Amino acid sequence: MGAQPMLRQWSAAVNDLFCSLHGHTAKALACFSFAMCLAGHCHSGRLAAAAPAAGAKVASARRRWERLVANGRLDPSRAIGELAAAVARGWRGRPLLLVLDETPAGRGLRCLRLGVAYRRRLLSLGAECYPADAPPLPMPELVCRLLRRTAAALPADARVTLLADRGLSWPAVLDCCRRLGWGHVLRLQRSTRVRPEGGGGRVLAAGDLVTRGGRAWHGRAAIFKKAGWRDARVTAVWDRRCDEPWLLAARADGGPAGLRAAEAYAKRNWCEQTFRDEKGGGFRWDRSRVADPARALRVVLVMALATLLAISLGTWVVKAGRRRDLDPHRSRRLSASNFGLRHLLHAVAAGGDRPAAPPYLPYLHPS
Repeated sequence: MGAQPMLRQWSAAVNDLFCSLHGHTAKALACFSFAMCLAGHCHSGRLAAAAPAAGAKVASARRRWERLVANGRLDPSRAIGELAAAVARGWRGRPLLLVLDETPAGRGLRCLRLGVAYRRRLLSLGAECYPADAPPLPMPELVCRLLRRTAAALPADARVTLLADRGLSWPAVLDCCRRLGWGHVLRLQRSTRVRPEGGGGRVLAAGDLVTRGGRAWHGRAAIFKKAGWRDARVTAVWDRRCDEPWLLAARADGGPAGLRAAEAYAKRNWCEQTFRDEKGGGFRWDRSRVADPARALRVVLVMALATLLAISLGTWVVKAGRRRDLDPHRSRRLSASNFGLRHLLHAVAAGGDRPAAPPYLPYLHPS
């Protein structure tokens, strides 16, 4: 399939994802998320050269991208919320594993991201961009605002569990999860005070629950002494291959616990793989040269669409039994995202009017 037929299919899909955007804006989002997959870059010059606009000059495409990023009428937070609602529909009645993390965005910015874990990557459902030294709110409040905003977009019957690293696992975040009815597996600091149930009121640091590799501890305990004790099920596990233990807190009244909590938390690494895809290993987000937080969030919106397109195509490649067309190895070595990007590049380069393509987009099959 040539670039134009594939772009038309993706443009129709993007138009259906957003209910509040003008048609021209949705078309631009589709065009540049498509171009981002082809170019493997966020820089305006690279995107413009890859944008499949019939008869348009590269300079015109570059100005169009710059207008999109600067468009004050495009509210990126609202658009990401609409994208979240569309993507999360596939998880109705299913377990939905959300991963929360923060990453540098270049130009003195940081980005807080919340996404659903899917096929070893993250599909973004919420994001906030802000100066590294001046977030718009204290970080616990900013995280809670992002959680509430995303919760409003999720299906009412989704069974949500949040994973968060120790740098974001504040008592306020735990409280917010519980108010939303979510499960959680939050990694604790080694200095967090813990009062194990049945321990005679003894209080110790979480890091003292296990003191060397190969050990594990699990039980009910109260945590966060200074903020007021919260009941939780605590899992402390130290894999011999690791330099330090995982100290994990789950809801006391449900959700993963014990080794199941550790298995769930291991999927938090999928966000690191996604950030790698978005930066040096893929879209070069950190080289976009965008310094304004609102504009950076619009770049994140386009990048979230590009990731959705790549993973959708990769899911279809695997489901359709076409993996060996792109990967000659007997065992699978590529992620769904990489399969999708390779399929897109091959289809555009090969041309033709009737290529192999998914029956619809986004093409997601949650397990």
